[in-house]
Amino acid sequence: MRLRAALVAIPILCVLASTAVEPGVKYGDAVPAVIRPSDLERIQRVLHLARFSVIAAVRLGAEEGREAVIAEPLTDEALAKLKTACEAGGFCPDPVGFVAARVQIVVLDGPDILPVVTIETEARCRGRRLVDLEHLGLVGKILGWNGRAEAANGHVALGLTPITETSDGRTGAGLEPPLLVRFNPDRNRFQAYDCVRTEDDAVRCDFQDEP
Repeated sequence: MRLRAALVAIPILCVLASTAVEPGVKYGDAVPAVIRPSDLERIQRVLHLARFSVIAAVRLGAEEGREAVIAEPLTDEALAKLKTACEAGGFCPDPVGFVAARVQIVVLDGPDILPVVTIETEARCRGRRLVDLEHLGLVGKILGWNGRAEAANGHVALGLTPITETSDGRTGAGLEPPLLVRFNPDRNRFQAYDCVRTEDDAVRCDFQDEP
């Protein structure tokens, strides 16, 4: 039985309340000494983004640059469906987090901006598919993602739930518990992270190999 911790979000692209995180991870669009206004202009230009928000950022070290979580907003249609579902008593994102059409982890290294993880219709790291979402139980069309950014192993980390629309028009959470993405220092890359309960009732957490 999977025991991934629930991490959920709200239908806007900024954090409304601070949460306890490891030192070095900051929230907001212009993080002092980590993400500067000039970085936002460069991200927009290099990645060709019309609208986006920097959800979290962390310094990797003097030689390694900085790492940031970038979220792009839901379409108006998807946001309307989410709002309708919530007002009808269905799925509502949590008031601490974010929702996005696409989430990326990028590295700012000198003049370069390098996308490392992209989560949209699939979750990928440098071209590798991190996980088989259908195998985890995903049903329906992905409208976007909601979740939180945190810190793990000196890098940013994500807890994400896909917002899906089923064939009968229902909008809701596509996975329970959410998908966790963390940096694996032993493999030097991001991977899916999961916790399972063993036969002796212990809980074992580990990184998952790519499918």
